[in-house]
Amino acid sequence: RRQRQRVGAAPHDAPPSNATLQQMGLAAAVAALQVHVAVARVAEEACHRVAALCRDEEGNRQPAADAGMFEAVVAAMQAHPQVAGVQAQGCTALGFVCRSGLARKQRAAEAGALEAVVAAMQAHPQAAVVQQNGCTALGNVCYGTDAAALARKQRAAGAGALEAAVAALQAHPQVAGVQEQGSGALATVCLGEDAAGLARKQRAVDAGAFEAAVAAMQAHRQVVTVQVKGCAVLGSVCHGTDAAGQTRRQRAVAAGGRGAAAAGMQAHPGNAEVQRFGQRVIDELLG
Repeated sequence: RRQRQRVGAAPHDAPPSNATLQQMGLAAAVAALQVHVAVARVAEEACHRVAALCRDEEGNRQPAADAGMFEAVVAAMQAHPQVAGVQAQGCTALGFVCRSGLARKQRAAEAGALEAVVAAMQAHPQAAVVQQNGCTALGNVCYGTDAAALARKQRAAGAGALEAAVAALQAHPQVAGVQEQGSGALATVCLGEDAAGLARKQRAVDAGAFEAAVAAMQAHRQVVTVQVKGCAVLGSVCHGTDAAGQTRRQRAVAAGGRGAAAAGMQAHPGNAEVQRFGQRVIDELLG
């Protein structure tokens, strides 16, 4: 009788060693994660391997999704909520695979990635790597302006992403990566001018987004990305013609938004992006 050739792990196989996981290809790493999801060590290392293979190789991202990595990573994060390493590597893998590809972002959301990431951030508030990589994942999954992207932003807000991002900024004021990615996540999730988008902006304000963004810009004046994304928060959240828009702008001014934008522009006179985003904030707050 001809035996079928099996590719990847099987339930009766022993969990692979970390050294073996580090040498696996995408399909094998995802298969190991699926089969040995109950083993925290394997879950962490398999997520790390998938992230490493997809970080700079865009061509690996769709094969990872096709292999079921979104569903496998979310299952691993749900299986080990108190293991910071699993949560950090899970967030990293989700963020890298969702750097590009609108269909992948949507599949990640449908797999429960947004809820898993927010839960990770809530469970590990003092783990800077979880906060930074979680915010990166939120921003990447929610990126876009089409109807599906707006629905992802709303789903993220419903899961508590805005409050989680502000909490990350507040908990790690001296970690530039957290400040950059936290601000980026806030700006992305708050983008939108429909009723739901305006409600997200207000929810961000109520969570303390303006104060957190200004504090980030003040603490990391020389970090271009923090200045750009801090201004993006101020500009995105302030924008809007709804009745509460003027109140949001007044709060941004009271939080020091105008001064922070001007100081960032002064610190980076030759950076076109800082100048553009900073001027947008100043114009918005003068309106």
